This record gives sequence, C-alpha cells and structure tokens, in this order.
Amino acid sequence: MSRDVRRQSLRFFGLALLIVVFGISVAPAHAALLRGQLNRVVAGNKRVPVAGIVVTVYSAKNGRSPAVTTNASGMYYINVPPGPYSLEVWVTKPPRSYPIIVKPTTTDIPPITI
Repeated sequence: MSRDVRRQSLRFFGLALLIVVFGISVAPAHAALLRGQLNRVVAGNKRVPVAGIVVTVYSAKNGRSPAVTTNASGMYYINVPPGPYSLEVWVTKPPRSYPIIVKPTTTDIPPITI
C-alpha cells in the first residue's frame, strides 16, 4: 500500500469517526418539542400575548426543565422527553401548574390565559 493511499485511508476513517461522534453528541435523547402561548385579558375582554413570563415543565422522572421565557408573541418552546408533566407558569410562587402529556415529536398546548 503506497504512502498516499494510507494517508487517504486515515483521513477517510478519521472523518468518518468525527461524523459519528459529532452526530451522537448532538442527537437529543428522544426529545420532543412542547410549544404553547400565554395570553392576558385586556380592556374589552380581548386576549393579547404576554411576553417575558418564565415557563418550565416538571416530572418526577425527569425533574424540572430549563426555564424558558415567553417571546413577544407570548410563545414558549421547550424540548423534553415525551411523557406526563406539570406545565409550570411562574406568575406566582409556587407557580401555576397544569397537567400535560408531551407526545413524541411536537405537542401543542392550547393558549393559556393568565
């Protein structure tokens, strides 16, 4: 085997190993996307999105998710493994809690008015 062929083989296997290791390290462990919206009632009984509210989910099995904050559209997005959770809306202490089931891939929670 010539020196150039060995060098190319080593590059190929090194690149293949890097791709496998990188692919494994960034792949979520069966994570699902949870998304929802928080609203509030204003004059005229109109519902408007609420920005800046902290939201988490909690389960005995997985613990509490990292906190996320609702955006200008009142939307929140959380990646967690599928299963039963309590959706926690941190407008009070303790937070307001809503039982939810996170399904594989994407779960949309109906808008919540706070």
